[in-house]
Amino acid sequence: MSPDRAQRLRLRDHLAISSFWLAYNFQWGALLAIVLPSQIAAIVGDARKELYNGLVPSIGAALSLVATPIAGAFSDRSLSRVGRRRPFMAVGTGINVLFLLLLARFGAGGDVWLFVLCYLGVQLGSNWAGGPYAGLIPDVVPQAERGAASGWLALMTAGGTLLGVIAAGRLIRGESYLPMYGTVAAVLVLFLAVTLVGVRERPLGMRPEPFRVGAFAASFLLRGPRYRNFFFVLLTRALVMMGIYSVFTFFQFFLKDVVRAVNPALGTSYLIATIIATGIPTSLAAGALSDRHGRKPMIYASGGLMALASLLFIGVGLHPSLAAMFWIGAIFGIGYGAYQAVDWALAIDVLPKGEAAAKDMGIWHVSLVLPQMIAPALTGIILSAFKQHSLLLGYTVVFSLTAVWFVLGTVFVRQVRGVR
Repeated sequence: MSPDRAQRLRLRDHLAISSFWLAYNFQWGALLAIVLPSQIAAIVGDARKELYNGLVPSIGAALSLVATPIAGAFSDRSLSRVGRRRPFMAVGTGINVLFLLLLARFGAGGDVWLFVLCYLGVQLGSNWAGGPYAGLIPDVVPQAERGAASGWLALMTAGGTLLGVIAAGRLIRGESYLPMYGTVAAVLVLFLAVTLVGVRERPLGMRPEPFRVGAFAASFLLRGPRYRNFFFVLLTRALVMMGIYSVFTFFQFFLKDVVRAVNPALGTSYLIATIIATGIPTSLAAGALSDRHGRKPMIYASGGLMALASLLFIGVGLHPSLAAMFWIGAIFGIGYGAYQAVDWALAIDVLPKGEAAAKDMGIWHVSLVLPQMIAPALTGIILSAFKQHSLLLGYTVVFSLTAVWFVLGTVFVRQVRGVR
């Protein structure tokens, strides 16, 4: 597939472009929601699990915050004959797979800080691939089809996360983590190959300006009117992601300690699967509908549904019911699917034109990663502070704060100009 094609993309083109995104989300769906909470609890014990489950993902996200835009900026300047993005994706995935297999060795009594070090290796590899991949989309997708492409990416986000959480719920048995980590590694390699083979990039035609650390750091300030809309999209995305990552990695503990589920890991996999499955039809429709009727109405509706679901989860804490968790999760999923579908398209719509697409989309990716650094740590601190007195009150505070994040993320979309 040539990046400068004028005709419409075929089905196989969309599949090739988005396949790597399925594997990327398979990995993070499995790790963040199921594997890491289970493994961290085994390593540090029940007394400290909330605190460390907040700290470990946050430490990893801090590395991601730096690695993703740097990899994107390097790929913007790449003179590789096979394209700017794909070599970085291949190298990054290789690093990712190596450290996944090292993480599989940790269990009860393991060194938590050595575990963190290996987790940082996974983050480095994943984001060394993910930053350039973000620039691949505006490189090869025509303007008129970016809403549809965003819908495909949302579908792969949903599908990858769905498959990842189900596989993790099924493959984790006691403290045996190698089957799950091996599965994640295999999926990454397979679907990376689909994208590498199916997408054809055009090499950079002219020698780019050299990479300068000072100028690169200054570019993150997003100064000038051309970046105004992009800034507000970053802000709204960050606020919504604060809501999602405030609870995403803690559902397993909520099911175990408050709902009293018999198998919290498996129950969490089904809950996340419910959220994703109900979001898939929405994501398929919302991307295409936003091309016709505008991005903002979809954002408003999706943010409202996610805020409502967050408040309903408080009721489950007062009247524990696993069945209620699932139907509330379905409400959340409808909003989540619509948001994911329109989010990428909105960012690309306001992306300043130029040759720094991967760097700018890497900065956009920061609005996903920064909340991953702040929100889990904040939740972990809140739950640890309330644990000795009332864990239920702690979760009430967390879910209330989650609803506030969703409302703020919805309100600030009004500040984005020139987009319906």
